[in-house]
Amino acid sequence: MRPPRGNLLLILCCAFIALAPGSPSVRTTGGEGYAFIRYAENEIEFAGCMESYVRAIRELINSKREKVRIVHIGDSHIQADYLSHSCRVLLQKTYGNGGRGFIFPYGLIRSNSPGNVRVRYTGNWEGCRSISYKQACNFGISGASATTFDSLSSLFINPNKLKEMYYDFDRVDLFHFGNYDEFDVQLLSGDSMPREGDLLKRSRSVSSLFLPKVQDSLWLQFVRSDPEMGYFQLFGLSLENSSPGLIYHSIGLNGANAQSYLRNQFFDEQLSHLDPDLVIISLGTNDGYMPNSRFCKGCFKDNYAAIIRKIRRENPQVSILLTTPGDYYRRRRYHDPHQNQVVDAIRELAEEYSCGLWDFKRIMGGDHSMRNWVQNGLANYDMVHYTEEGYRVQGELLFKALLSVESGFGDPDEKGAPEAEDSQ
Repeated sequence: MRPPRGNLLLILCCAFIALAPGSPSVRTTGGEGYAFIRYAENEIEFAGCMESYVRAIRELINSKREKVRIVHIGDSHIQADYLSHSCRVLLQKTYGNGGRGFIFPYGLIRSNSPGNVRVRYTGNWEGCRSISYKQACNFGISGASATTFDSLSSLFINPNKLKEMYYDFDRVDLFHFGNYDEFDVQLLSGDSMPREGDLLKRSRSVSSLFLPKVQDSLWLQFVRSDPEMGYFQLFGLSLENSSPGLIYHSIGLNGANAQSYLRNQFFDEQLSHLDPDLVIISLGTNDGYMPNSRFCKGCFKDNYAAIIRKIRRENPQVSILLTTPGDYYRRRRYHDPHQNQVVDAIRELAEEYSCGLWDFKRIMGGDHSMRNWVQNGLANYDMVHYTEEGYRVQGELLFKALLSVESGFGDPDEKGAPEAEDSQ
């Protein structure tokens, strides 16, 4: 029996518009692709701060641990999961496939789900996003929540829409608000019968389901058996297998800025459950993309620093990598004057809080390089977002930078990273 069909809505956050005829190309004939990209500068600065991540990778290689976990949080560049998917697949081909990781089914809130995941649902779901300050909702780690009051709703997810990497799983971590006393959450099989599994309730916002055998898709049913029961609120889920390898959790939200992530009440608790060895933060575009009267470098830096402190409180030893926004234009015509202040603030935070820094703006070509990316089919004509190919190139660059840190680090036991600033 086929899974239930719902009102699947896949809306791409940006249109991939074809290049106009005659657009100049400066693509090189060498193995590094594009002349305007500064491949020789593709490195992670302050790499000594990545000690914990490097140690985890080497323990995985030497079979001293089973999983290395990366959590990548950001805005629309991450929600679409093109950049992070490209990096995820390359890392997992190198270090092993530990599972698909975190997924939020954005179709439930009428937004774009990653193109590598198939989502279907039934029932009525109401969406909330932490970028809207008019909405007083509960928010999980991603800043998105989907709520159903229906007596019977369902959600089907297939993480194998693309064939680059096969994601089966025998563990499901459900991020939610509410008690299972209020809603009965059932795992269904293809014939609509419940599947068996051991449910482990960890907290009011995280539950784990362990399956007796691996599956390649997920079908959940949410049942309200008593009319007096309230609602079920979903913050996302994570799919993991029992094989040694790397998990790359991609957590993004269209329009997100540093302040909006501070509204996520369950961020700390759910990040702790994901137990990352490396957290990558890709924010700043929406913080800078605003009129002069509203931009505040100090406010941005304070909010971003608060995110770093929240992360370090949950895991003091975790490696943190800050990435800078790429070059962009406002209204396709004006080179935004705030972006360099945002980049400067991120660099200052990397030094103050002992984080790695991946300066993507510099690597992509610096000021005004967005024009080259558009002319070569790597970015959209909105001069902010990238094409699928452009995000793939970014993912490859990030992968190579991470790979070079591990290969060039030396022995982590011989030299530690600088001590982080006190998070209190």
